[in-house]
Formats: sequence, structure tokens, C-alpha cells
Amino acid sequence: MPFIPTIAFAQEVPLQTVDLRSAIAQTIDMHPELKSFAIQAKMYSGYAQQAGVQSRPQIGFTIEDALGTGEHSGFKSAQSTLSISWLLDGGLVQSKIKAAKQYGSTVALEREVKALDLAAQTARYFIQVLVNNERLKLAQFSLKQANNSFEAISKRVKAGKSSLVDKLKSQVEVANRELIVEDLTHEVDASKYQLFAQWGEKIKGVNQNNRHKKSMIVGSLLSLPSVTNFDSLFTKLRQTPSVNLFATKQRIAQSEIELARIESKPLWQFSTGLRRYETTDDFGLVAGISIPFGDGNRNEGKIKALRASQSQLETESLALVHKLNTQLYVLIEQLKHSQHVIHAVSDNIIPVLEQAFKEAEKAYNVGKYSYTEWMNTQKALLNAQSDLIAAYQNAHLKNIEIERLTGTSILSINKDKKEK
Repeated sequence: MPFIPTIAFAQEVPLQTVDLRSAIAQTIDMHPELKSFAIQAKMYSGYAQQAGVQSRPQIGFTIEDALGTGEHSGFKSAQSTLSISWLLDGGLVQSKIKAAKQYGSTVALEREVKALDLAAQTARYFIQVLVNNERLKLAQFSLKQANNSFEAISKRVKAGKSSLVDKLKSQVEVANRELIVEDLTHEVDASKYQLFAQWGEKIKGVNQNNRHKKSMIVGSLLSLPSVTNFDSLFTKLRQTPSVNLFATKQRIAQSEIELARIESKPLWQFSTGLRRYETTDDFGLVAGISIPFGDGNRNEGKIKALRASQSQLETESLALVHKLNTQLYVLIEQLKHSQHVIHAVSDNIIPVLEQAFKEAEKAYNVGKYSYTEWMNTQKALLNAQSDLIAAYQNAHLKNIEIERLTGTSILSINKDKKEK
């Protein structure tokens, strides 16, 4: 059950309702940082297309034994040859295409990493809205209590049962709590604006800066995420986009090694053609082959550097998994602690303070308790309720970070959005 009484107040019909899932989905669909990845994908697609262009065959025409002297004057003894030659670079082209496609595959993974970060940020903004709403409810309730106390004390002062000092203190307390309500009202508005700025869509007929005021955030801070199988989360770490990105980069390095090896091999060039003899008016077939020679290990240094880069990527990947394992373990322990605090405060502390506040109020009314002692008891209860809100906030934030690291719930929202 909610620990903060709900205060009913009139609201205009909201322009739209936003829950956590729709907020994340709209962020992934509309955030400008994600749109750039579509451009990058087209760029690498163009590179892959260009890599598939083979060397063009060459057509040649030569004339020999012409325009000389004696028997070779003019064209009477000339020999003309029409030939075509081509380079055997099919293997090189296929290797270039493979390397270009490997580079393009990193775009999708980089987008996944960025999408997880943006989804987690949106979720944090969403939780902040819920937190500010709960704090505003608590502040409104405490203001209502302060007003009731002021009315009760005013009657006691009028009846001569309390001093004027108590009334003045109570009046100041009402003013202070009014300021808290006013401050939190702005905090709610600011946090909603920050959330809506994640996707920044334009709603027809609504001012861009005021659309968040006409929308309703649907969610409950008091609904804790259910995380029980912690062991499976460590397994999922090795399947996250950030880890897969390292694996893809290692495959790219391997493709570049294979490309460097092929480039170091000499490419054979074949030619064939038809030769005409002017003196006899005969034709003959001609053919040839060109084989480069020289150092066959001209890419040895490049291959050595690429292998070192591949080993470095493997080391960095292992280091990343180790780091993520440590972060995940700490987050799980912090989440467990937040859950323990929630149960302790809601079950063992708040009920006792509520009873203490009632008893302090009774004692004050019969003159056995001072106003300050009564108010201190009330403030202790309000502080405990505020601590409970903070504990719920911490639990949600730790769970969001766990989901970001492991790519679980918020990643599934991302996948659902892309499939649509």
C-alpha cells in the first residue's frame, strides 16, 4: 500500500500518457544521436559496393614494322595486333568486400551500445519524474498537516492553553512547507521537460515547450523490479553489444590480415589477341602472361602490426568483461541493500513513528509535551517517508544500470522497436 496519502485534485484531460516502455521506444526512434548510425550504415554499404569493382580489361592495338625504310616503308610490311588483357584480381576483390562488410557490421553494434545508454538515461529521467511526484505528494500532505496543526494551536492559544510562541512557530512552519511545495512543483515540471527532451517530437497544435505539461506520466515508484536469478546476469555480460563489438573488431583485424596477405601475392595478368600480317594478308593468334617478381613479403610489417592489434583487442575484451563483472556484482549487492532498506523502513520504522506521532499529539494536547517535541516527532516521520522514497529511487536506478550493463529489459524494448 502507498505510504503517502494521495491528494485528489482536478486535472485537465492529458494530451498523451507516457509510460516507461513508450518513453524508451520514442527515444530510440527519435533521438538525433541514433539517426547518425543510419547514415554511417549507408556509407559503409557504399564502401562495400566500391570494393566489389574489379579491374577493367584493357584493349590494345599495336602496329609494328611500319613507316620505316626500304621494305618496311609505309604499311606494306606492317603487322597490326588487336589484343585484350585482364588482371586476375578476383580473390583480392572478394577479400576487400569481406573487409568492407566487416567494418559495416560495427555500425549496428555501436548503435546498440548507444541505444542502451540512451534508454538507460531515459529510464533514469522517468524515475526522477516519479520521485519528484512522490516528494510533491509528501510535501503537500505535510503542508496539510501543518495547516491542521496551526488551526489546532490557534484554538489552544485563544483558549489560553498554549503560548503565542507556539502559534508563531506553527505559522512559520506552514510558510516553510509552502515553499517546499512550490519548489517541488517546479522540480516536477523540470524533470518532465528533461524526459520529453529525450525524443523531442512535435505534437500538432501544442507548443513544443509546454507539451510535457499536458501529458501524464504513468508509472509507480513503489513497484520494484523483480530480479531473482542474479547468476544468469553474469552469463549475459558476454553477449552484450559492447563485448560483441570487440569480437567484431577482432574479425575485422583478421580480414585485414587476409587482405594484406593477398595483396602481397603477385597478380598475374593475361592477354590474348589477333595479329594481321600485311605482306601475306594472314592472321595469327597471340597470347601472353605477365607475372610480377620480387619480394613476396612486402606486407610482412603490416601483417605483424595487424596481429598485434588483434591481440590487443582480445586483451581489452577480457579486461572489459572483468570490469563489467565487478560492476555487476557491486550493483547487485547495492540493489539488495536498497531492497532491505525499503522493507526495514516501511515495516519497522514508519509504523513506529506514526504511532509515536499520534502519541506525541495526544501528549501535547494535554500539556505533557512541548510544541517543539511534537513537531520533532512529526519531522522524524516525514524524514523516514522521504528516506523510503530515496530507497525506492536507489533500487530503480541500480536496476536500470544492471539492465544497461547486461542489455536485458531495455534492450528488448530496443529490439521490439526495430522489428516494427
